Amino acid sequence: MLRRICRGRPALATALLALVVFLLVQLRNAGINDGSDDFHYGSPASGQAGGCPPGLDYLKSLRLADKILFSRRRIKPVVSKAINRDEVLNISVPLFPKKQAIDLSSCASTVLEPGDTLQLKVPPLYPKRTYPEFIFGIATSADRLRDSIGPLSYWLSGSSAKLVAIISERQPATADQLQDLRHLFATQDIDAVILNPTDKSLTTSQNHFAMIRDMVRLSTPSTKWLGILDDDTFFPSLHPLAAELALHDPDKPQYIGALSEDFRAVKNWGYMAFGGAGVFLSLPAATTISAHLEECLAGSTSSQGDGILRDCVHRHTRARLTQVQGLHQQDMHGDASGFFEAGMRPLSLHHWKSWYRHPVDEMALVTRFCGECFLQRWRFGGDTVLTNGYSIAVYPGGLDAIDLGKTEETWGESGGAFEFSLGPLREKLPRGAKRSHTLVHSAEVSPGTVRQVYVLKGNSRDHEPDEVVELLWDFT
Repeated sequence: MLRRICRGRPALATALLALVVFLLVQLRNAGINDGSDDFHYGSPASGQAGGCPPGLDYLKSLRLADKILFSRRRIKPVVSKAINRDEVLNISVPLFPKKQAIDLSSCASTVLEPGDTLQLKVPPLYPKRTYPEFIFGIATSADRLRDSIGPLSYWLSGSSAKLVAIISERQPATADQLQDLRHLFATQDIDAVILNPTDKSLTTSQNHFAMIRDMVRLSTPSTKWLGILDDDTFFPSLHPLAAELALHDPDKPQYIGALSEDFRAVKNWGYMAFGGAGVFLSLPAATTISAHLEECLAGSTSSQGDGILRDCVHRHTRARLTQVQGLHQQDMHGDASGFFEAGMRPLSLHHWKSWYRHPVDEMALVTRFCGECFLQRWRFGGDTVLTNGYSIAVYPGGLDAIDLGKTEETWGESGGAFEFSLGPLREKLPRGAKRSHTLVHSAEVSPGTVRQVYVLKGNSRDHEPDEVVELLWDFT
């Protein structure tokens, strides 16, 4: 019929033929996007000259080499209340059986492999609730507070917990500067009270202690716990923190926290709750401390806020430090991968923008969908371990000689200083014995679908491609 219509009309025939080809291409690409996710990876025709299909556009922002090896897996979580969260679960199949070579400088014609679906058991979702029982306090500079807005909003936004931030600088913040910060936090749905120090002569360390008076003043009938934090303290979720503190009577004086993991720091600074991990006072304890604030500032043996707080608690209350497992000061410089790859269940993290640099809010994103699955581990085949939200580690020599029950001391040998907190330990593996793809990006790309991107940087001098692994978690 098409031949009959087009007989003697070459222009029309050409146009119809082009239309048929176009429709066939679209149908082919529709088959690639098989409906298992709600977001569209695009077709080769959708990329502009020298550009990439929409499904690869986000990679351009990750500072990758032009040439990459790309792998993708779709994961369908299977929720199980009976799961042993601390067990490394064995999966017989490889995590990424296929690697696709892609040139990001010229990938308009690239057709992405669909990626096989894999089922993994995960813990249940945390129940949804708000946390008006908390008031958190930090003393910091305006710039550092602004830089922390992303991770802070991750766990504070919409929580009904209050944040008290004292802007401690040489010159007090102006009214406009304070208002700008308040507006910034309000746009993130955070109940934030941002103030200059009452006593302008105090150091930032002293304000770390003195802000307790402001926190007590701003408490409400719902307030049970005052959390004294650093500006780089991070909570993957407030739910397990609230569950832990619910085990302690908030109507009695309570002083709750954790020591540093580094015993050398404990010997140097003393037996106390280290603020980067989070220090928690019951309202009765905080009220007593507030009444003795000036006396404690003048009479402390320490110039540091954590030490001033410890001395004040000891002198004026009967509370003594209650240590809580899972609060982490993270006093480890450099490579913290051994900590994260040990399968921890952290209530708090620290030093994420100084001693090490990781996008902790993106790392912990899966917590919103599968509770304790953050940093949960799975072993694939005989050589690969996925630590959810942190890394995919490939061991070229296999895993038989690797004791995953021990923490790899990747931050360097410490003479046993971390054994009391993170032990048993094992030595850092030599170069080449572990190839780690580290999480650099995570986002909810459609309702209930989380994309994680793990990257192993190639050696640019040897013109090695970067290896990119995309995991698509379908929680729908």
